[in-house]
Amino acid sequence: MKFRDYAGNIYRHRYGRWGLHVLFWLFFFGARLYINNISLNPYKVYPKGVLLSNFYATLTTAIAYYLLVYWVYEKLYRRKKYTAAICSFIFLVVVYTTLDFLSEVLLMQDKRWLQLVQANAPEYYEYLKRPFPNILLSRVVSLGILFQLFVNLAFPLLVRTVMAYNREQLQALELARQNVQLEFNFLKSQVNPHFLHNTLNNIYSLIIHDKKTAAADTVARLSAFMRYSMYDAGMDKVPADKEIRLMKDYIELEKIRLNYTQVQSHIETDRTDYLLPPLLLIPLLENAFKYTADSQGAVIGVKLLIENGKLVFQCSNDFDPHAIPATKTGIGLNNVKKRLEQYYPGKFSYTVSTANNVYSVNLSVPLL
Repeated sequence: MKFRDYAGNIYRHRYGRWGLHVLFWLFFFGARLYINNISLNPYKVYPKGVLLSNFYATLTTAIAYYLLVYWVYEKLYRRKKYTAAICSFIFLVVVYTTLDFLSEVLLMQDKRWLQLVQANAPEYYEYLKRPFPNILLSRVVSLGILFQLFVNLAFPLLVRTVMAYNREQLQALELARQNVQLEFNFLKSQVNPHFLHNTLNNIYSLIIHDKKTAAADTVARLSAFMRYSMYDAGMDKVPADKEIRLMKDYIELEKIRLNYTQVQSHIETDRTDYLLPPLLLIPLLENAFKYTADSQGAVIGVKLLIENGKLVFQCSNDFDPHAIPATKTGIGLNNVKKRLEQYYPGKFSYTVSTANNVYSVNLSVPLL
């Protein structure tokens, strides 16, 4: 296994990710100690005070980092809650200033450290004797605390930015590889002799029974279906109306070979200019038609609703639990979930359930 894959597996595990964060802050603490020891810092003559000072600084920096990244940025700013994000950032500055002041108060409890501060920074010592609201206001208004916060967070944020960029690049490469593989697999399935044999047999049967209009319509659907699979499937995203037309063609082509199964489909959208990954829903439809026994009372239900920037897809089908294990999961369904994780990380809902010999898939995706 490559080191990158090994590191990625560790990071994806919750406890592994926590461990990496702890290691980073230990490194951050050690780096501060090292810089203090090689600098002309007059306080390094008292190692215990230097150790505590850097420990408090590392702790307050870590608290500020997690509040900034996972609360202000992830929960508010990325969700376009700009006013709340600004207010939260101001609150973060106040919290950081308070923690920084309290850490200095704790350090002043050590007589040796107190003596060093009095000897080397008498003006600052007098400043710390002011009331806390006065200190808080002066630090915020002078922007001194913001500069300190920026300096302390610069390295952690740089590391996070580099890692996020690298992760996005790897995901983009993986997504491109999966799209090529999906297109290849899809093309193979469409030129599969069995698929073409069944479809052409259906067309032949329509012609024999003098249903020329239905036969011509079926040929047109098959042609459009093949053309889409060859030319549009390689794109990163396609307009929703194209994907909808493909779904309708696929359903109609599959319905021809059914004798007893009832297909109930409802597709509705408020706009057609939404963009979707190509062939995203086809594996779900394919799975429903593939595993439904064509018998009396069998039903395949398909519902697609796109409105207000949100896609909701529901697909259900009857199946024979003795012929097909309920837990069976095909490659196509796994590809659907992987592609959802690539295109909509942390934003989609995808659930699968079985009850009363009915297999159901529910998918919800934000398109804006």
